[in-house]
Amino acid sequence: MFGDWGLLTAFLYVTGMVLLMIEALMPGFGVAGISGIVLVLASIVMISSSFFQAILLLVGTTAIAVILVVALYRMGYGKRFVKSMILNTEQKNEEGYVSTKGYEKYLGMRGTVATPLRSAGTVIIDGNKIDAVSEAEFIDKGIEVEVIKIEGGRIVVKRI
Repeated sequence: MFGDWGLLTAFLYVTGMVLLMIEALMPGFGVAGISGIVLVLASIVMISSSFFQAILLLVGTTAIAVILVVALYRMGYGKRFVKSMILNTEQKNEEGYVSTKGYEKYLGMRGTVATPLRSAGTVIIDGNKIDAVSEAEFIDKGIEVEVIKIEGGRIVVKRI
């Protein structure tokens, strides 16, 4: 069937291109993308009478697809799709979005170690369980500690 554009070859090519478009809309390099690549390559090999002709068809097909996508995008067909993939909202502190919980209130307070601090563990301060880090030492469970510094969401404690 080399050199003959039969119905099977056309079907494989069109099906492969449709699968590649589905993969473009739902990216992930999954079954649709791999199947589309295999079908397009198989159809190109089936129609080609030589390796050079197969490469030429593949490059030509890719160039035509790129030109078509760029032209459709410039005409406005792809802008809505591209905008839906870009996050254009902001999460502001004034609206309730915060990255840390405001642990500054614990600075200077004392508490008890709930789990051994092997550099990190849990401390109970004012009845609240809080993740904390020891200054530089192992602190066993039940030892009283003091919060000496707050670094973002990290609470640093030392043995009293």
